[in-house]
Amino acid sequence: MKLAATLVAMLLPFMAAAPSHAADDIVVQSAAAELHDGVLEFTVRAGFPADEQTSTALMDGATVDLDVEVTVDLQNRFWRDEQLVEDNFRRELTWNAPSQRFVLRDVDSGHQRTFATLEEALEAAGKVDGWQVPFTQELDPAETYEVSVRARLRRGRMPNLLRALTFWTRYWNRSEYYRWELPR
Repeated sequence: MKLAATLVAMLLPFMAAAPSHAADDIVVQSAAAELHDGVLEFTVRAGFPADEQTSTALMDGATVDLDVEVTVDLQNRFWRDEQLVEDNFRRELTWNAPSQRFVLRDVDSGHQRTFATLEEALEAAGKVDGWQVPFTQELDPAETYEVSVRARLRRGRMPNLLRALTFWTRYWNRSEYYRWELPR
């Protein structure tokens, strides 16, 4: 515990000087879902900014995580909403110095593509088509189901203790939720 307090004291001046940015740099522009045979199939369009900090992190050898997360909640009128589904679509962006290209890799499938510019790579990272999420819940026509989608960007890897202390910096950033009711 003493080590953690010392670490916080040493890093606090650096973190206080870091610029604070709003979460609206990343935006979910559109999202849709269709239910087929117990599977929700998502199409999402998110915008990830090509800023100097992301470019510098990549050039320094860091991995940038680009995630899209979804939740489906059963809306309750007089009690907390019940979360039925939570899933993440994860991608990693790296810089390959020998080929001078950005490499975008889907974490779950391992499929990867390369791009000449950071802007092209971030644009491709924001396009999610045919993302299948299991949904075995029987839809009750009398109930309301809310779908929430948001996009996240995280630069590099950091221990959980330091990540908790830097929540206001540009180490990570996420969009506001894009929400809609699931048609029954």
